[in-house]
Amino acid sequence: MADAYRRNIPSRRQPEANLPDRHYSEPRYIALETLPPTGQRAEQTLAASLRQLWRRRWLLLLVTSVGGALATFMVWTMPSFYIGEARLLIGVHGPRVLNVEAVIADISPDAERVQNESFILQSRPIAAEVIAQLQLDKDPTFNPLLRGPSTWSRLTHPLVDAFTSLQTSMPQWLVDWAASIRPAPSSSQPASATQAENQLIDLLLSRVDVANLGRSHVLSVRAEAPSAVTAAAIANAFAEKYLIFQRGEKVKTMDRVDKFLMEKIGELRDSVRKSDQAVEDYRRAHGLYRSGSGSLTAQQLAELNTQLMAAQAAKVDAETKLEEAQTIRMGSPTNATVPEVLRSPLIATLKQQLAESEKRAAEAGAIYGDLHPQARSIRAEAGSIAGRVSAEVGRIVDGLAREARAADARYVALAQQFERLKGQMGAVNDKSIQLEALERDAVVNRNLLEAMLNRAKQATGATDVVQANAKLISAAVPADLPSYPPKALLIFLASLASAMVGAAIALVAEANDRTLRRPEQFEELTGLPLLAMVPQVKRRTAAQKVLREPNSPYSEALRRLFLGVELSEAAASPKVLLFSSSTPDEGKSVMVSSLGRLLANDGKRVVMIDCDWRHPQLHQILRCNSGPGLAELLTDNEALLNACFHRDKQSGADVIPAGSWNSRATHLLRSERMAELLALLATTYDVILLDSPPVLVTADALALSRLAQKVVYVVRWGHTPQDAVLEGLKQFHDAQADIAGVAVSRVVVKEYRRHSYRDLTYNYARNYARSSVAYR
Repeated sequence: MADAYRRNIPSRRQPEANLPDRHYSEPRYIALETLPPTGQRAEQTLAASLRQLWRRRWLLLLVTSVGGALATFMVWTMPSFYIGEARLLIGVHGPRVLNVEAVIADISPDAERVQNESFILQSRPIAAEVIAQLQLDKDPTFNPLLRGPSTWSRLTHPLVDAFTSLQTSMPQWLVDWAASIRPAPSSSQPASATQAENQLIDLLLSRVDVANLGRSHVLSVRAEAPSAVTAAAIANAFAEKYLIFQRGEKVKTMDRVDKFLMEKIGELRDSVRKSDQAVEDYRRAHGLYRSGSGSLTAQQLAELNTQLMAAQAAKVDAETKLEEAQTIRMGSPTNATVPEVLRSPLIATLKQQLAESEKRAAEAGAIYGDLHPQARSIRAEAGSIAGRVSAEVGRIVDGLAREARAADARYVALAQQFERLKGQMGAVNDKSIQLEALERDAVVNRNLLEAMLNRAKQATGATDVVQANAKLISAAVPADLPSYPPKALLIFLASLASAMVGAAIALVAEANDRTLRRPEQFEELTGLPLLAMVPQVKRRTAAQKVLREPNSPYSEALRRLFLGVELSEAAASPKVLLFSSSTPDEGKSVMVSSLGRLLANDGKRVVMIDCDWRHPQLHQILRCNSGPGLAELLTDNEALLNACFHRDKQSGADVIPAGSWNSRATHLLRSERMAELLALLATTYDVILLDSPPVLVTADALALSRLAQKVVYVVRWGHTPQDAVLEGLKQFHDAQADIAGVAVSRVVVKEYRRHSYRDLTYNYARNYARSSVAYR
């Protein structure tokens, strides 16, 4: 848009007759600042953002201060919480008591078991026991029923009371709407004891955290409470109750095992008694008596078999001896070969006597001869002894015969008895099958009873030494400082967040600010030179200020404005200047009156014409009569020129007020008579200042722009939207108006300093030098 204004300013038509010569050659605008290289634009954008934040520093400071104050208030009203931590080692093995571990085994912990133990530690029964031990139901921190109104409720209570009192004066529809959006009161009945206890347990469990420390088997029990002592007591209570709970569970398990064993032992005793009684009854009923390790019949059969074998051997032996004895009688072998004969002491004695007799007989025969009586007596004695030996051998042979017959008879009797017992043994075996089954049942019951008795002996007294599989390795101690909330950190973060929000609000406000505030904005947007930045002064004293303070920044800005207009024409200074704006209330009338007085005070002949017949302002600012004026000069052919002029006594400038206009005479502003009037005034005055209506409100400004030599486009600082500025310039451009530049009015000096590094004070010298270079 700016380039379009620089390139497409058309050449003006030739000046009309009777008007001073106006140089309509296209002005050449020299850029005051060249565009930076592409690499520097990002830095300028960052710098621009920082300048925007600096311009809105009070807003940023306000948001940061309010946010920080609210955060400080909220954080300091928050209750402080202390954390107590106790640590438990999971997987401690208890003492081994005989084989009781077969009933209750210590399991080596793993990650899953440690996690399970953490869930057990946070169980509701343990929490209920902790509440009962520490009497947390009487602590308002854990019992919501004991709490008073919150700080927020106390702060908002006066507002609620005020709103309630205003309901009587509020419209009914507003009261109904407020009632519709108000949350409905709870219709539930008061909580029962069970519900209150559950709520208390839930609140307590929300303040307790159990976590595994790294990859170890250590559980960290952390409890949070407003009191350091209470937090440590809760953590220790949870750890102790967990150990008691775990040991109690083991004791309960062992008690159940003992009870089971006792019940089972009683049942097994009855079973053993019944099974033994069944065995005895069956034996008695079937005559299956037992002696030693076997049945009586079997034992008899075994003994009889042994006796039968012995009888058979005795029979064979007796028969053998008998045969030998009978052979002796038959004279086959010598009788000395019979064992019984050899073993007989009598025969041995007789044989010895016989040998001795035979020896004496031989000796006597040798000495006395065979016929000697003594020899015969000795031989007779030897014969007597030999007869006795033969008789004794016969008796032995007869005894062997008797023994053989007795052995045979005994063998036959035993064989018969053995056959009889064999027949009985078959029936006994058939009946022993059921007996053995009953005996096996009895043995099984007896073994079970013995095993249960052994287990019962092992479990006796084990409950006195059983312990939990965990150990408290670090008890919680009261903390010196609260752990939550980190008030300093929260206040810092809240202040930082407030600063960021304030920065965002400031940047958004800057981005949404569609007005113009910095000199470069006017030049970049319009493509026109900036004639002056006119400070804001009081409306009633603005025209007086240039006379009372001719060297004030306000006066200097107006001088710079006029200087910029003069330098916009290279050949001659323009006389007819039109002041217009895009919208009303931009300060052009004040600027015209102040500039007119300033120029008149500097010795120039100045006339100010109020062309805004809809809203005339010059006669009020300069405090002169409102008529007759321009309307009479254009509508009444007999109107006197001097009667329509009003002299400003303070400065000597002349003023032509708007006069008495009507809607049918508005076309006269662009008439030939208006052009003649301006040509006539140009011959007398050095400067003619036309105060026109806003270009976006009426078309009069466009018509007057064709008659003026230069147009000063007035833009109110920080008020006129950019779109309105561009639209007004577009209309002047379409009307082929010669715009000298932009004059910024009503610049608030304090706010201007936030948007620019420049200062309006003593700035006129630099602006003058800049203008002399820019418009050659």
